[in-house]
Amino acid sequence: MTQLWTWISSIEFATPWLAWVAVLAAPVAVGLLHLWDRWRRTAMMRRIGELSVVKNLMATQSLRRRLIKDGVAAGALVLLLLAAARPQIEGKRKIEVRGLDVVVAVDVSKSMLVDDVGPTERMTRKKLPTTRLERARELATLVIDGLPGDRIGPVVFAGAASHFPLTDDHEVAIRFIHDLGPADLPQGSNLGEVLRVSRCLLRPDLYDDLGCARIGRRGHGGDPLRGESLDPKPEPGAPVVESLVEKVERGKAIMIISDGGDPDEETLREVVNARELGIAVIFIGVGTEQGGIVYEVDPISGRRTTNPKKLPDGSNVISKREDAGMNALAEASGDPKRYVVASERGELDPRPVIDMLKAVNRGLATKKIKEMRDVYEPFLFAALMLLVIEVAISTRRRQRYPEAT
Repeated sequence: MTQLWTWISSIEFATPWLAWVAVLAAPVAVGLLHLWDRWRRTAMMRRIGELSVVKNLMATQSLRRRLIKDGVAAGALVLLLLAAARPQIEGKRKIEVRGLDVVVAVDVSKSMLVDDVGPTERMTRKKLPTTRLERARELATLVIDGLPGDRIGPVVFAGAASHFPLTDDHEVAIRFIHDLGPADLPQGSNLGEVLRVSRCLLRPDLYDDLGCARIGRRGHGGDPLRGESLDPKPEPGAPVVESLVEKVERGKAIMIISDGGDPDEETLREVVNARELGIAVIFIGVGTEQGGIVYEVDPISGRRTTNPKKLPDGSNVISKREDAGMNALAEASGDPKRYVVASERGELDPRPVIDMLKAVNRGLATKKIKEMRDVYEPFLFAALMLLVIEVAISTRRRQRYPEAT
């Protein structure tokens, strides 16, 4: 009995208002019909003759049985309406999940504020500056939107890298990339640093190796799978979350959007480390080969000022897209085709990058998900049984000599 009550108390209705109608209105409606039927029968009996004489002639009629029939019919109507309200209980189902872990890194150094690129429709509509950075952010957004079901680790970098844990929430990842700018990080363009941070996000099992411990572990950013904390025991009172069980290891990739950088020894070593760990590294170049003037950045607002950045000889600093260095890094990653130049003018096309990412092994895992399961069958069966009982109950009682009463 306790288990039955527990099952009933766990039921939720997809259409709650219909359940309230079933519980409150249906019995009232049947009761009113019963009273109207009694009034109609009494009126008909009066039309036949004296009420006392007619009652003697109809002595086998049982008001009690009629009340029982109407009560059973009311119960059947309530159960039918409850079934129509779609009663549901929470269940679990095991599903297979294919996915990829992708770090999307956007360069936010001063050179990314150069306006040597053309505007897109989004920039024109929102009145955004036509800079390399805005095109990089828009391209990153398009790529993230084109990877449904994959986990994204957003990173912004300049002289250092700021990261966010791998997340299924693509909106959060996009906001992170758009919210941080040149004023939030030390100046420069350290590709080696962003590669190391990205690699550590994708392989948190190596935090004690390859220098990953230096980036910190607040919040266990980049843990491999939800529910699989690296801590030996969960915190007391923490909710239990169903974890993924990997059958085939998830694919891992790093996508770096930048206007270029020198392939120094540290950067090349990080590319090789990522390659040895099975991480695909894709480089996307923004800007033009002709380049443009680099301006100083307001340290408070993060916006470009009107003051050009100067060289020691007093000339303006000119920033160009560095294809040679990026090509060298792509070759070190194992595939020279993994360097793609973003369109300099017009709308951005994320398909080449998305196709490269989809070519990476996406892995296979199983996971238990919670879902609501319809359980209307018991209500329909009980209603049917009550209707059968209602039909079987006669409105007349057995009496040998009814005229003697």
